[in-house]
Amino acid sequence: MPDYPVLLQSHPECRPWQVRLFGLTLGLVTGADFVAVNMMGVAGAAIQGGVAAAPQEYLWALTSFAVGAVLVNLLLGRFATLISYRRYTEWSLLLFMIGSVAAALSDGIVSLALARLLQGLGGGGLFTASRILLQLVAQPKERKPLMYGFLLGLFSLSGISPWLSALLVEDWGWQAIFWLQAAFVPILLLLVQLSYPRHAGVPTRQQVGQLDWLAVVALGLGALLVLHTLEDLRFLRFSARPGMWLLLSAGLIMLLLAGWRLHVHPDPWLRLHAVLRRRYLMGLAFYALYYLCNGIWSYLLSALLQRGLGFDFVTTGSVITLGSMVTVVMALVYLYASRWLTRRHHMLAIGFAMLTLCCLWLAHASMPGAALASVLPAILLHGLVPVLSVLQIAAMTYAEVQVEDFAHAYQLKNILRELAAALGTGLATLQLQAGEAEARLALLGRLDGVTLRQNGILPDMANLAAWSARVSQQAVLIACDHAFLALGLLSGLAMLFALLQRDLR
Repeated sequence: MPDYPVLLQSHPECRPWQVRLFGLTLGLVTGADFVAVNMMGVAGAAIQGGVAAAPQEYLWALTSFAVGAVLVNLLLGRFATLISYRRYTEWSLLLFMIGSVAAALSDGIVSLALARLLQGLGGGGLFTASRILLQLVAQPKERKPLMYGFLLGLFSLSGISPWLSALLVEDWGWQAIFWLQAAFVPILLLLVQLSYPRHAGVPTRQQVGQLDWLAVVALGLGALLVLHTLEDLRFLRFSARPGMWLLLSAGLIMLLLAGWRLHVHPDPWLRLHAVLRRRYLMGLAFYALYYLCNGIWSYLLSALLQRGLGFDFVTTGSVITLGSMVTVVMALVYLYASRWLTRRHHMLAIGFAMLTLCCLWLAHASMPGAALASVLPAILLHGLVPVLSVLQIAAMTYAEVQVEDFAHAYQLKNILRELAAALGTGLATLQLQAGEAEARLALLGRLDGVTLRQNGILPDMANLAAWSARVSQQAVLIACDHAFLALGLLSGLAMLFALLQRDLR
């Protein structure tokens, strides 16, 4: 018998410090995936400018990561069967680092999109692998202590990254965003070596099923086409660009083909029939809503603070990190109090209501010269939204999922998460561009020679340049105001949906 408390019955060789470090490392590994996704919204303007990409071109950098993540989540069970989840995590981190280095060395949108594809193939499955591994090695009563470390690692790493990235960007340029992501990997690999159980995380053949390459290819290409066309949603008009409707239709047909082959396959590698129950489907819908809103919020907040209110990237990163630290603290408080919580769908509704309040607050604050103090309360308040929303969704969604089907359920959920997050950032990028262009035209229409003379402004180059900058800033503020109102409306509808639905309670 070991001379120390055994915290994992299936792995008595793991000492208490190793088990606690294991939970933290699972969260930090997952955080690498979240950082790669979130920083494309937080630092979107810096990255676009760095590779001289138009907003439509920038979509490829978002889409390519999501598609890589979709493909690797589809194949995750097969890889884990061959090499275990521990080895999969190590190899994926190395591929993620290669993709990060390639992104930092990119000199155009094509090379950046290819690098992001590598990042997606490496990092896109880390969340799924970490969460499934936790489920495999720990019995139900042993999981809650691990979850403290998991949530601490996940939210801390993804929260502190905007501030660290901003500090490095000041001296090293936009490439520092990806150099930082690459620098995380050696530390994470060391933690994996120290804390992960040596012989764990190998699913059975029965759990992973048989691989259907046609379905994998159809699902990957279908996701690419659908995601990229939906990101360009404002152009989806029958008369404007009919080619996009053809791409969207082709993508939907491929997704239907993949679904049909999974349905009729005698031993599918992703068992949809085992997990697609009413509670789980409702949970997926709320997951999609949350990550869609989160992708939109991340991009809009960064655009408002930097381009609208004129704060530098360091200030923006610091404020976003400050809001994320609220999430870290409240996530740990929530986990301690979770045993007494009931009626989680009410908390979910409160989470979306809080997001609506934050959006209305920032829309009201979108005025020239607004001080940081006028927007900081909304950013700090938003730190509660993940705790009140996505953690509640997670607690309710898997209640009826069988243990042997958990891996399939989590693979499907994370595929949807990657797609929804990329869609949200892509929509925000293009809708903000469209709103800014419309606002600029409206503002310029009011400025003519008579108006300038009435305001005592001489039409020389210096004055015209100053007025052009003011018009551009005002256009961004107007566009942000409208976008935040639209996001507030979406989250308000999600709040009503959470209260009225009967399946996720």
